[in-house]
Amino acid sequence: MNVRAITFDYFGTLVDVDRGGMAGIEAVLAEAGLRTERPLFELYLDWDIRNVQRYRGGRWRPYRQVAREALRETLEAIELGVTARLDIDLLNELYLGHLVESAPPHPEVEAILQRLAERFPLMPITNMDSDLWQRSQLVRFFDQVTTAEMARAYKPSESIFRLALDRLAVPAESVLHCSLASWADIDGAKPLGMQVAWINRGAERLSVWQPRPDHEFPTLEGVLALLD
Repeated sequence: MNVRAITFDYFGTLVDVDRGGMAGIEAVLAEAGLRTERPLFELYLDWDIRNVQRYRGGRWRPYRQVAREALRETLEAIELGVTARLDIDLLNELYLGHLVESAPPHPEVEAILQRLAERFPLMPITNMDSDLWQRSQLVRFFDQVTTAEMARAYKPSESIFRLALDRLAVPAESVLHCSLASWADIDGAKPLGMQVAWINRGAERLSVWQPRPDHEFPTLEGVLALLD
């Protein structure tokens, strides 16, 4: 196969974003003095769903702004009216800091990125803001990144993938995109002609209407074996 560059989704694909998100929710609840019987993962998922609905449902706005609205609604679902007494901007920064800084790499990721970087240009394509990317745990493995802020568009928009391809200066058919997020990345990359490896860590099933990836692996180890 003709692969000249490799791109990646970041959250979920390379790092355990659930752990970062739960750490963020825990910190927000402590700072806000809020108590709830709902599990941290359930609250994180509530925020995540609201966040994705908002950035997919309107014109581009910075990730930080969208995340703040989602966090406000998540907290209001715990206690109606609570955000009137809270500094939502401070809580949002606290939450996003944990989301990126407390999300550890999946066990195989660092060793595989190190090996792939010896042979290919590597680039994350991520929906987060550029300053948040700089605070993530894997920055050192990448010389460049394409963020939604740069493209003023969120995945699965064609715009962010086209910008990444332009910055790599590699034809779409020579780029292998690796992602856990099927709706954001298979749907965004395949129509441009990019090759896609679906990193299906959760053994999920695709919708019958979705385009199919070129490859499917449970971890990034499958990508390394494919290219070897």
